Amino acid sequence: MRIIVRSKNGYGKDIKRDVIGLIEKGGAEWTGEIEKGCDFAIIVGGDGTVLRDQHHLECPILGINPGKSVGFYMQAGCKDYRKKVMSLLNGREGKDYHIHNMMRLEASVNGMKMPSLALNEILVSSVYVRRIFESDLKIEGRKSMERNSGIIVYTPTGSHAFAHSAGAPEMRHDAGRFGVVAIAPYSGMLKKRPLLLENGHVEIECLNESGEICMDGSEVNMRELKKGDTVAVKKSDKSLRLVGFGKREF
Repeated sequence: MRIIVRSKNGYGKDIKRDVIGLIEKGGAEWTGEIEKGCDFAIIVGGDGTVLRDQHHLECPILGINPGKSVGFYMQAGCKDYRKKVMSLLNGREGKDYHIHNMMRLEASVNGMKMPSLALNEILVSSVYVRRIFESDLKIEGRKSMERNSGIIVYTPTGSHAFAHSAGAPEMRHDAGRFGVVAIAPYSGMLKKRPLLLENGHVEIECLNESGEICMDGSEVNMRELKKGDTVAVKKSDKSLRLVGFGKREF
């Protein structure tokens, strides 16, 4: 067994060191680099650390929260991480731990795919959210000219985060639907309520002179838009696999 161990710089270093010791004592191998072919990844930190690394990880992820960060995706804490790490090393999937598939979204700009996938949400807005964002929105054959402070396309787990603060209803992680909600809607079909989709895709054409697309709130996964650029968003066929315990719902 080979396990990736990652953490936020300078955060949770004692737990990370202890996890590495458990892995070595259990006869498994570990690496601090993101490598293909590993059995698990253990990430010490908060949701931001998971969002940072999830684009590049193909194996199931166990998140350990040292206690000071937002930890929606983190299924172990400072009091129980040792027991749960040992469940991965010695246990059996379906009995001692479970693998949950988390929907991710993919986006393209003018037909060119963004290099990363979004686990929480994709925001399309003006460069400065304080300025109104005008766009043509196409969803399932419907078209609307939207005026708001930005449009969020979100996953079920993302419905608990940024999108929820904009009025999106919370969904279970396995709801199978993704949603679209506007920030401070002024006019358009998103003024009435957020929209939920089973499949298909969302198209957002920028009508401002400039705008941007940002994935999971990361400046690394951001691209500037110009007038006439079209962002297309749909479900990815590559879900994130997250380690959980018991029957907990995300």
